Amino acid sequence: MALDQACVDLCQKAEPIRNSQLGDRMASAHFHDHGDVWHNSNPNVSWRETLEHAEKIGVGTREYELVVMK
Repeated sequence: MALDQACVDLCQKAEPIRNSQLGDRMASAHFHDHGDVWHNSNPNVSWRETLEHAEKIGVGTREYELVVMK
């Protein structure tokens, strides 16, 4: 769960790739930023609810400490 949450967090901070589904949507004249890369890419994605439910039923915890290695 913590790894899933860390991956989501890092993807939220990443620059979208040109010519990707998200990149193409963002280049559209009708693009509306929802503040969430997953929702911007596909409005039918409910990653937050999935992780919240998994944590609630005891799969694990979404808490983590990111350690940057140099």
